[in-house]
Amino acid sequence: MLLRARRGGDPARGLAARRAVRPLLVTEHAGLALALLAGLLLLHLRGWGPGRARWLGLKLGLTVFLVVPLEAMHAWVCHVWIARGLRQTAAPPFARDLERGIGMDDMIRALALPLLGVGIPLIVWLSVKQPF
Repeated sequence: MLLRARRGGDPARGLAARRAVRPLLVTEHAGLALALLAGLLLLHLRGWGPGRARWLGLKLGLTVFLVVPLEAMHAWVCHVWIARGLRQTAAPPFARDLERGIGMDDMIRALALPLLGVGIPLIVWLSVKQPF
C-alpha cells in the first residue's frame, strides 16, 4: 500500500496510506510481542535455558540480537516519530518529525530485508532440524 502511494508521487496520498496502515502495524507489533512471550513461556514450562542445547542458544541469540532490536526500532519509529508527525500534519508540507520518521522507516526496512531474510529461515531451520 505504501509503495503504491509513493509511486503516485502525490504526498497527500502517501500521508493517507500511512494513516491507513497504522492499525496493521499495531497488530504486527503486538503479534510479535505475543509470539515472543509465548516462546518465553514455553521455555519456562519445559525448563529449558540457553545452555540446554547449542542450537537453542543460537536461536535465542539470533532472536535477541537480530529480531528484537530491528522490530523494536521499527515499532518506535512507527508509533512515536511517524505517529507524532501524522498528528501534526493534516496535509503537505510534512512536519519535520514525519520526514525523519519516514526516512528511518525506509532505512529500517532496507536493513531488515537482507538481515531477516537470512535470519528468519535460519531460526526456523534451527527449530526444525535441531542440528547440534
